Amino acid sequence: MEKAWEREFELRRGARPPSGAASDWTGVGTVLEARKALLSMLWYSEVPGSRAPERAFVDMIQAWNERGFDVAEAEASIDEAIAANDRGDHGALEVASARILAALARAKPEKGNPSWDFARPESYDDIRAAFPKSRPSLPPLKSGIPERVLSGWIGQIAGGSYGTALEGYTGDVLRETFGERMSGYVVPPESLNDDVTYELAALRAIEESGDGFSALDVGREWLRIIPFGWSAEMIALDNLRRGVMPPASGREGNWFSEWIGAQMRTMVHGFVAAGDPDRAASYAWRDSVVSHTGNGVYGGIHAAVMTSLAFRYDDARELLAASRAWIPDGTEFASVFDEALAAARASEGAVEAWKRVEPRFRRFNWIHVFPNLAAVVIGLWFSRGDIGTAFRAVADCGLDVDCNAGEVGSILGAMNGYVGTAWSDPLGGVLETYVPGYERVTFEELRDWTMRVSDRAAREAGR
Repeated sequence: MEKAWEREFELRRGARPPSGAASDWTGVGTVLEARKALLSMLWYSEVPGSRAPERAFVDMIQAWNERGFDVAEAEASIDEAIAANDRGDHGALEVASARILAALARAKPEKGNPSWDFARPESYDDIRAAFPKSRPSLPPLKSGIPERVLSGWIGQIAGGSYGTALEGYTGDVLRETFGERMSGYVVPPESLNDDVTYELAALRAIEESGDGFSALDVGREWLRIIPFGWSAEMIALDNLRRGVMPPASGREGNWFSEWIGAQMRTMVHGFVAAGDPDRAASYAWRDSVVSHTGNGVYGGIHAAVMTSLAFRYDDARELLAASRAWIPDGTEFASVFDEALAAARASEGAVEAWKRVEPRFRRFNWIHVFPNLAAVVIGLWFSRGDIGTAFRAVADCGLDVDCNAGEVGSILGAMNGYVGTAWSDPLGGVLETYVPGYERVTFEELRDWTMRVSDRAAREAGR
C-alpha cells in the first residue's frame, strides 16, 4: 500500500504550473456564503412545513440545561448573537456562537436540576438490566404481516404529512387556528419528510449486514445517503464526517442528544422485528446511539417496541401498558411515561389529559423527547384504535406533531392492518424524499423491501 507521503510526493513531482492562467478564488466565496447562510439559519429559521419559528442555537442552550447543566454563561451571549444576526454582522455572530459553544463544553452540573435525580443507563446491557422484571404474556402473532407492514408505513407517512403543517405550536394555538379542520389534513398533504430518510438508512444497514448490524453500519449509511440533518442528527452527521463514530457521534458535543430524533425514526425496527419486541429494542438501540444518549435512546427503543407489539395486540391501551416492560426503571423517561398514562386514565379526553401534564414540561423544548412521549401516550390512549382520532389527539397536545402522528400512525396502521382512504388516497401511493436514488418510492416497494430485510434478519436471529 502506497504511503501518504509517497502519494503527495508523486502528485507534486508531476504537477506543472499553467502558463499565464488567472487565479480562481470562486470556491472560497461559495464556501463563505454557505457558512453565512447556515449560521444565520441556526439563529433564526422557520420549520419548512408549518413555518413555526425557531432559534436552534437558543434551543441548544435550553437542551443542555434540560440535560442537567448550568448554562448561565452561555445564556449571557444570546442577546449579542441575535443582534449580530439581525444586523448581518457575520464576524460578530461567529465570535458569539463560538463563545456559547465553549461555555456549553465547560458547563457544570446545575444544583437542584431534577435531571440528576434519575438513572441514565447507556449501554444496551445496562438498559436491558433496568427493564422491569415482570413481563407481560404476549398475545399470538397476527396473520397478514406484509399487509400490516404496508399499513404501518402508510400510517406513518400519513401522520407525518398531517403533522408537517402543524408542528411547532401549542395545542391551544392549533385549535384556535384550525378548529375542526384538524380532524383531517389542514393542507394538501405531501409525503416529503426528513424523518423517514433515517429509516431508509436503517433498512440499508440491515439489508447489508443482517441481524448483526451495528451502530457503525447505520452511521455509514447516514454518510452515504443523508445530506443534511437538524439538531441531534446535524451534530451526529458532522461528527461522523470528522471520523467520530457511534456511539461517540451521539455524545460528543451533541447538546440535543435527548430530543425526539431517535423516537421519530425507529418504528422501522418494529416493522422489521414484527411481534418480537426484544429484537426491536436491540435494533433500535443500535440505531439510536448514532445521534442520541440516555432518554433520547429510551425514546427510540420505546417507539420500536410499541410498533413491534402492534403485530400482536388489538387494543391500543393494552399495548401501552405492555410497552412499559421495555422502559428502564428509575429513569426520567419512565417517570414521564407513568405520569402521562396516569393522566390519560384520569381524564375524559386528550385535551384534559394534556392539561394535567403540561405544567411539567414548561422548561422543555417542543422537540424534547419528554413532552412528545406524553403526547404519544395520550394520543394512543384516546384513539379507540382509530388512526384519525389518534392524529387529532396528538395535535391537540401540539409540539412535534409530525413525529408524534407518524409514530401513532405506524402503530395503529400495523395493529389494524388498514388505513382509511381519507388518509391514504391523498398521498398518491408514493413516498418522496431528497435522498439520491430514493426520490420516489412506492408504498408497495417499501413493504417489499422491509419484508426482505425482515426475513433475512429473522433467519439469522433464529426466529
